[in-house]
Amino acid sequence: MRGSEGGVIMSKEHLVWLKSYLEENYNKSILENFLDPQIVEVIEGKVIYEMKIIDRHCNIYGYIHGGTLASIADVVMGVSCTTLGKRIVTTDLSISYIKNVNAGSTITAVGKVVSDGENIMRCTCKIFDEHEKILVQAQASYFVIGSFDEVNPPKVK
Repeated sequence: MRGSEGGVIMSKEHLVWLKSYLEENYNKSILENFLDPQIVEVIEGKVIYEMKIIDRHCNIYGYIHGGTLASIADVVMGVSCTTLGKRIVTTDLSISYIKNVNAGSTITAVGKVVSDGENIMRCTCKIFDEHEKILVQAQASYFVIGSFDEVNPPKVK
């Protein structure tokens, strides 16, 4: 079944499967191993991750590195695309750093699809600290390289 903008509408069972799939396959990705995000919620077009900030995520001043924040934003937005049955690659990412946190903090990243196009998808992300203060606002575009559905799940190489 396809949504109004061409995306595959995922069943609740498939979204549960997708969450399990992501958790199981994170150990195969160097980036996800480095970030170690925890999946809080996966729904159609939206994902929420939490991440405990540790020393390896921080710059020389002890604050979370901008590259770490950009990476988690890209990951959470990219995964929000997969909830609509799309395989994607990032084409651009714009990020605004608003506030920072130290090691020991927990952040929450919320990624949402705002445009589910046939070839290009657009997403937004907000990252918050444990006091719900905004740290980052980001947006990105993703090129659709394929799709999957319940019969054709994503494959890991």
